Amino acid sequence: AFIDVVKLQLQQDYQAEDLRSEGLRVFTTLDPYIQHETEQAIKTMLPRLSANKELQAAAVVVSPLNGDILAVVGDRNPTYRGFNRAINASRQVGSLMKPVVYLAALERGEDYTLATLLDDSELIYKTHNQQDWQPLNFDKKYHGDVTLYESLLKSYNVPAVRTTLDIGVDNVVSTLYALGSHKRVAALPSLALGAVNMSPLEMASIYQTLSTNGFHNPLRSGFAVLDKDRQPLERYSLNVDNRVNTEAVALVNSVLIDVTRTGTARGLSSSLDLQVAGKTGTSDDLRDSWFAGFSGDAVAVVWTGFDDNRPTSLTGSSGAMKIWQKLMKNVAYKPYNLPNLQNMEKHWIDGKNGLLSKKGCENALELSFIAGTQPGQASNDCESSGGSNWFLDLFN
Repeated sequence: AFIDVVKLQLQQDYQAEDLRSEGLRVFTTLDPYIQHETEQAIKTMLPRLSANKELQAAAVVVSPLNGDILAVVGDRNPTYRGFNRAINASRQVGSLMKPVVYLAALERGEDYTLATLLDDSELIYKTHNQQDWQPLNFDKKYHGDVTLYESLLKSYNVPAVRTTLDIGVDNVVSTLYALGSHKRVAALPSLALGAVNMSPLEMASIYQTLSTNGFHNPLRSGFAVLDKDRQPLERYSLNVDNRVNTEAVALVNSVLIDVTRTGTARGLSSSLDLQVAGKTGTSDDLRDSWFAGFSGDAVAVVWTGFDDNRPTSLTGSSGAMKIWQKLMKNVAYKPYNLPNLQNMEKHWIDGKNGLLSKKGCENALELSFIAGTQPGQASNDCESSGGSNWFLDLFN
């Protein structure tokens, strides 16, 4: 599967006649140990997820430092030489798209913060000559006003669609491209819920940019090609650019860390010995199970599903996340830490109304803010929450 990626990139970068010449030496970014562990994670965990031997999986591991592709698996049998799902299975990405939506919103300065209240109530989207569309949350419930933080943490669908409609679908598409995607996507509100088909390799490119706090490295599987005389045809250079707001990425990543603690991937971080950030993804009718995330030294994207697109009965957390967890336990050594940015601050807010609060208050939650964007103060300390939490106050 890794060699497939190498061939694909060589074909994109070199003339066909150059590649047909004898004696070429291609130096790749493959990490044999990480490749082995990625293969083992799929071979070990997939039978535990389902007894159905038609359930398939794919995984890509890349370096957050430079975009080097370290491992690729394209089939539940890693030695299979046929269809490579890591690069050719283009599947709906589900909630892996929500960090992109909220990054696009948080880049709008004071319009959106992690404490901004979003409307999670019934939404019917009407368009001319098309059937009405009513997005629903995974639990089929509405949750009233919720903070942006809670909406991403718990992966609510309706607030993500409303945010997309508010900031404009085109802005979400632009942010997707800025993160490194080259996929042509339709600018429809359903993009907020991941109604777009992408391969694991394409998703790895997007999450690699998140892992580096907005600095995009084009993914590469080779770093040099020498001709028969051992002269370089052309050396691959590192082209790093930053097209998204670093502070806004840090805000999103602060939530993705908590996703692995108390959100849709809760408990994941406690099973690993280091801090990670990540996001679950589940497409309609449980057809696709995804998990994308990163430590300080590895970005990994895992997909599992059936080739004929039938339902799997697996969510992102009950399927792909289990493989990701097994993989990262063996290949990740450095924690992911948020960057130390001068104009970032932490403030306690009331998780119910999004206003400033104090540590001992009911519903108190400490969130990160770009300096000057924190919300206003509640009328009187903990008053807005129904009074101070007197039991906690005894210890403060």
